[in-house]
Amino acid sequence: MNNSEITYEAISSNNEQINGVYKGTLEGFKQFIKTDKLTLISFKEKKKKLKAGKFKNSDFQSFIEELYYLIDSGMKIDDSLKLLIKNTQKESVHEFIKLILENLKTGEQLSISIEMAQKKLAIEENRLAISVISSGEEVGALAGALNTLSNYLLFKEKINTEVKQALSYPIFLMIMSTTMVFFVFFFIVPKFTEIFDKDELDHLPMVSQMVLKAGLYVNENSSVILIGFALLLFSIPFIIKLIKKNIHKFILHIPMVGKLTVYIELSRMFNSIGIMLQGGIKIDKALKQSIKLTEIPEIQAIFKEALFEIKKGNKLSSTLAGNSLLPPQVASMISVGESSAKLDEVFLNLAFRFSETFQKSTKSVLALLEPAIIVLMGLFIAFIVVSIMLAVISISDIT
Repeated sequence: MNNSEITYEAISSNNEQINGVYKGTLEGFKQFIKTDKLTLISFKEKKKKLKAGKFKNSDFQSFIEELYYLIDSGMKIDDSLKLLIKNTQKESVHEFIKLILENLKTGEQLSISIEMAQKKLAIEENRLAISVISSGEEVGALAGALNTLSNYLLFKEKINTEVKQALSYPIFLMIMSTTMVFFVFFFIVPKFTEIFDKDELDHLPMVSQMVLKAGLYVNENSSVILIGFALLLFSIPFIIKLIKKNIHKFILHIPMVGKLTVYIELSRMFNSIGIMLQGGIKIDKALKQSIKLTEIPEIQAIFKEALFEIKKGNKLSSTLAGNSLLPPQVASMISVGESSAKLDEVFLNLAFRFSETFQKSTKSVLALLEPAIIVLMGLFIAFIVVSIMLAVISISDIT
């Protein structure tokens, strides 16, 4: 879909000559001329092609942030959306905002309009966002709700970036290590294997036999191994999807990794709860919405039970106290928040603490993991070299 940049000359209702630039569609330009009661002298349309690309979470975050600034400045929702449509550079974002505006014109609320646009364009629905905006509309504080939501989306993006950065280097090392293993067994070891016939191989030291025969097997079945490896890589997402329900139990029992997983999940949840409480949403509704942010059944079960107890009139801190999966300070801090009527600040503070702890702990783990991978690769290469040297030294004994 194309937008236009229209340069025009016109006469205003006060008989003043105007030279201007209009960004938008030709139909919108015609409406603009009619609304402002301009007499058009001339215009030149320069079409601007929008960038292609899938609608991303970062696009939604930018949309919410920009919409907040416009509405907070006093601009009406429909005028704000029209301005965003004019300024967008991406086709998928243009179509998304345009659908929201069309839904608003039919009388729908902003939250419902966003939900309908997400469904129509098959964009991943953000139920938390819709809930926060809906709550803001109910209490007449839409700008505050958008600001709250924008802060949460920024926090979520920050956490996701931290996780990706934490995993990127170890994954790179693992890929390079695997590549090195394949290179050695595909190109180095088979060259030495050719020196010996079958009988000579059987008289070599056991270590040399293991390495050279493994290299020979890899060389003879290279195509099958490569196809199998490619199929394994291709099937990893499907395997993860199949074992998704049980993999979290496995992760939680891995030393250090399990604790880090709990920290990052609690950080997301607590930040969401704190932001919604600041936006005027009650604790039970905030908790219900935030439970959806974690995919770990054990954490979901803890807070679902807490939600049930809250509805019975019990305090959240008392229901969380003594749970082995949660750090001890959680219940203690929440109790302070309940007593001081600053529960929103407590949850945001807890989210910040767990985020900081995750970053520090991740750096500590990586500080050990990176040299460990390098040392293991060094030992592997040394093992191959020693095996080949023993084989070469044994030539004189065989002959």
